[in-house]
Amino acid sequence: MEVVRTHDALFRFVFERPEQMAELLQSQLPPALVAAIDWATLLRLDGTFVDKALQGRVTDLLFEAQLHGAPLLLHVVVDHKTRADWATALQMARYTLRIHDRWLADHPDARRLPPVLPFVVHHGDRPWQAARSVDELVDLDSVPADVANVLRPLQLRLPFVLLDLATLDEAAIDGFRLSVVSSLALRLLQFVRRLDPAAALAQMRRWAPLLKQLLAHPRGKDVVHALLWWYSARVGGSPEGLRIIMTKLQEDDEEFPAYSLLDFLLDEGREKGMKKGIQQG
Repeated sequence: MEVVRTHDALFRFVFERPEQMAELLQSQLPPALVAAIDWATLLRLDGTFVDKALQGRVTDLLFEAQLHGAPLLLHVVVDHKTRADWATALQMARYTLRIHDRWLADHPDARRLPPVLPFVVHHGDRPWQAARSVDELVDLDSVPADVANVLRPLQLRLPFVLLDLATLDEAAIDGFRLSVVSSLALRLLQFVRRLDPAAALAQMRRWAPLLKQLLAHPRGKDVVHALLWWYSARVGGSPEGLRIIMTKLQEDDEEFPAYSLLDFLLDEGREKGMKKGIQQG
C-alpha cells in the first residue's frame, strides 16, 4: 500500500474511490441533482487539469456519471492552501475549459459538450472569502451604472459548488451522514493538520470509537494505515508518534488492535525503505 504523507495524497487516497466521492457529493449537491444522477455509473477518469505551479497546493479528481442517459463530468478540486486564493474562480474556469477541450479531443465527432460540475473542497484556518464565480472578479465599479448593466450579463460566470470545511465543526460533518472512511478523513484534514502532537493525540483518543468502526469497514485497514502515516509525516516521519498514539489508544480500550496495526505499519515502512535503497543502489 502507498505510504500517504501529504494532504493531497490523503484526500486522493480516500476520495478517488467512486463510493467515497459519491457520498461526499451526495451530501452537498441539491437534492434534485442528486436524484437525477445515476451514481452506480460514477467512474474516475485519469488525468489532472491543475497548473504545475499549483500542484502540491491543489489536488483535482475528475469523475464521469450518467445524467438521464447523458454524460456528466464532475471536477472536484481540493484547495490545500491555508487561505483561499482570490483568483480560484478564474482557475476553476480554466480547468472547465481544459476538460471540454479534452472531451472534444476524445470525441472528435461531438457537436455538443457535456455539462461540467465544478466542486471545490477547502480546508484552512479561515472560512472561504474569495469569489466563487468569475464575474465576481470583474471590476464594473468604475463605469456608469447604465454601462455596467450592459456589460454585466456578458461576463463569464462559471460558478462552483463549495464545501468549506473551515466553517464546520464535527457535528456538522456528522450531519452529512458519511461513511466512517470519509468522516474521519475530513476530520483529520481540517482539525488535526495544524495540531501539535499532544493535541493531535487528544483528538485521536476522542476518535478511538470511530477508528474501531473504520477497522470493520472493507477499506478499513488500508485507510487507518493511510491516516496514521499521514499523521506520522506531520511530526517528522518518525514512527515514535505512531507508537505513542497506539499505546494510548490501547490503554483506553484493551480491545483496540493497536500493536498489530503498529507492527504492520513499521514493517511496511521498513520494507519500502529497503526497496528504495535497493533501487537507489
